[in-house]
Amino acid sequence: MRTFKTLIIFLVCLSLLGMNPGNTFSAKSKESLKKEQEKSPIEIQSDKLRSENEGKKFIFTGNVLSTWGDLEIKSDILEVYANPDSKTDRKKATDDVGQASQDLEKIIAIGNVDIKKGDRRAKGDRAYYDNKKQIIIVTGEPNATAWEGKNIIRGKKMTFVLEKDLFKVEGRVNLVLNPKSPPPKKKK
Repeated sequence: MRTFKTLIIFLVCLSLLGMNPGNTFSAKSKESLKKEQEKSPIEIQSDKLRSENEGKKFIFTGNVLSTWGDLEIKSDILEVYANPDSKTDRKKATDDVGQASQDLEKIIAIGNVDIKKGDRRAKGDRAYYDNKKQIIIVTGEPNATAWEGKNIIRGKKMTFVLEKDLFKVEGRVNLVLNPKSPPPKKKK
């Protein structure tokens, strides 16, 4: 039963991860994305699952693949942390996704992190989601990379601030923007 409750918490986190980082990636509102995701089932596959700290930390290891609607996260390790100071009744968390989100502290994806949603994608060595600050940080060595269609941005550290619809890239930034349609051909 605890594993199911943790999956509900993870479901909420995936909802937040799928919500429009930087708003440059989608015209949909956060609310419509959240409603769309809540209707979809979640599936997490890994070679192993371990629970620690009386169900406050869950560690998925080995070929981790989590899908929820059109959101897909792959990594070597996925750690889900519940808020240790939460007063949330964890027995009710399965019935109320909003209540479960209050119990979530952070999620960390480690090793070969690949996040996809539609034509958006981010890759790095590590991704960190902080529920309280509503941020996602993707890092990579030598770079983390994000794509929307054919547009690409690279940097050592990418911070997506979900509530403010903005992002910041640090460490030698490389941005490639492609035109939506090819330029017109010149007549001879």
